[in-house]
Amino acid sequence: MKNININFLPVPTWTWLKVNERNVSVPDTLSRMDPDVENMPDEVKSGAVDFSSLCLGDVELGAGAEFRDYSHRAHTGGTSFTVSAGVKVSEPIRIVYDYNKASGEAGKLSRTAIVLGEEAELTVVMMFKGKTDFAANDIRIKAAKNAKLNLVEIFMLEEGSSFIDSIGGRYLEKAGLKLIQVNSGKGDVSLGCCADLDGYKSNLDIETGYLVTGEDKLDINYVARHRGKLTDTKISVSGVLRDKAEKTFRGTIDFIKGCKEATGDEREDVLLMDEGVHNNTVPLILCAEEDVEGAHGASIGKISDEILLYLMSRGIPEAEITELMAKSRIDAVIGRIPDEYTRNQLLGEQ
Repeated sequence: MKNININFLPVPTWTWLKVNERNVSVPDTLSRMDPDVENMPDEVKSGAVDFSSLCLGDVELGAGAEFRDYSHRAHTGGTSFTVSAGVKVSEPIRIVYDYNKASGEAGKLSRTAIVLGEEAELTVVMMFKGKTDFAANDIRIKAAKNAKLNLVEIFMLEEGSSFIDSIGGRYLEKAGLKLIQVNSGKGDVSLGCCADLDGYKSNLDIETGYLVTGEDKLDINYVARHRGKLTDTKISVSGVLRDKAEKTFRGTIDFIKGCKEATGDEREDVLLMDEGVHNNTVPLILCAEEDVEGAHGASIGKISDEILLYLMSRGIPEAEITELMAKSRIDAVIGRIPDEYTRNQLLGEQ
């Protein structure tokens, strides 16, 4: 085992706050983790890929440079999904990583390249479940002019799991990423996403829901690099912490010189259910361009006495109220998943 630093805050703050990065223990060797693909539309071309062959080496990853080197040195290869110009794929790709089915003692690494031609549209749903001592997921995206990607990630890992998810992408004129992440499982989970909004009116839209319980940990790092004019970022994170859970959220909107009239907004709403939880929220706006508009905010607290009294007056027990409030945060994000099959599966509908 060795240690690497991931999920760097682009501009460090006071070191005693311990939020500038995350130090994680990772295995020395990794083996390839191949998914079960449950739905593959005919319009999507898929195959094995060497990341360097698709010019994906210049994509900045949300987990950072040390994770990129770690992933590269594994030499596991990966899987590519390519959509040709002008093709709008109506059916989603559904991918499942079930670590209970994985063999061998080495850590597991999955690598995915998603390449969209001009005017292409695609939805990809990834589910991660089971028990893993360590696993990592490396996703790299290239979206050409007017291309749109919906990426959904569902994390339902079991107790004792350790997991890193790292996404990086470049988006040209009017291209965009809609990312939905739901963490309702257990374990120690790190999520990172970096988007280079290179093109005019390119955009990033992230919605995240989480429930962290016990002594589990969740670490999130989102970075939006605004380079093109009239680019836009929206980040909305909502979650619940219970027992002795720990969570850190870093959200950075980086307005780079030249991104005139760019806009960005990031929000987090955290519900603290118990006294033993530990929460860090670090919203950050960097501005090297004057003609931009950015906003950030956070709402962190417990269920108000007014809401408790109101619901209890309607005959709902206090214990049930807390469960309902916690579930509503996750369900609200699940309800926005652009795949009815996945929504119904997660919400327990038939």
